[in-house]
Amino acid sequence: MANEHYYLWIKSSCPFCIKAQKLLLENIKTHTMYIMDDKPEELEEVKKLWSHTTVPVITVMENDVETFVGGCDDLMKWLEFKQGENTSD
Repeated sequence: MANEHYYLWIKSSCPFCIKAQKLLLENIKTHTMYIMDDKPEELEEVKKLWSHTTVPVITVMENDVETFVGGCDDLMKWLEFKQGENTSD
């Protein structure tokens, strides 16, 4: 199984950000959250880097390769896909 670590750039008042963190906790996924409430310029740079316009911005590091996941809905699909990958072994 791949060694994976998720990264989330969030705003603390965003319901989708809260839901994304809950999904990772429920699926027992290691993650780091960056709360960007007081860092609008940094958040814009992250959004620009990944061509994503909303929060959360979610990436995953697997075997030293960082992959853009997307937002909360994308994370749900990603986790479902990963779960299917692991059950087909």
